[in-house]
Amino acid sequence: MYAPIAPHPRAPGTSAPKRSREDEEELSEQLKRRKRSDSNTSATVELGEEDRLLLQLKDEESMPWKDIAARFQSDLGKTYQIPALQMRLKRLRERMRVWTEPDVKALRMAHEYWVQNKFDIISQKVSTPYHNTMLEYGAAEKWTARQCARKWAEIDPGPTPYTTYEHHVPNYATPYATLSPVEAHHFMPYVHIQ
Repeated sequence: MYAPIAPHPRAPGTSAPKRSREDEEELSEQLKRRKRSDSNTSATVELGEEDRLLLQLKDEESMPWKDIAARFQSDLGKTYQIPALQMRLKRLRERMRVWTEPDVKALRMAHEYWVQNKFDIISQKVSTPYHNTMLEYGAAEKWTARQCARKWAEIDPGPTPYTTYEHHVPNYATPYATLSPVEAHHFMPYVHIQ
């Protein structure tokens, strides 16, 4: 017999502690903030108290991560692991990046190149990332494929076949479902079902 995956619901100590109203409100605010940050707008990023403190301590005061984590604990009463703070700063900086006009122009040119040559590119299995092509067109800095896709969706919000990916799974069972159990399929002539 296999061991149960989930704990027994009546076992002692399995119930999670209930969240307080403050925790629920904070979670709600974080979700709202996350939804706002995922939007494809170039508007200025709204920074919360924690984000402002993180930027101030790292960029303006150049504090080491250990001290930043201690300040979050002392100033805000919140405990964060150093890697969590580092990732938070990285994501915050990515959200705050501003697309310059040459970068947008380079994105448009790179996209046009891709539209005209996409099947050549695919057939050659180009190993250079998409954003390296943009440097050839005068982009000021490198942009990841995800950042380019988000910006392109902002510039050209219309539905295009290359911005969404629908995974089509063919139904392989259909030809076999119509066969007689006595007849062998032409793909498997050696299989005889009785």
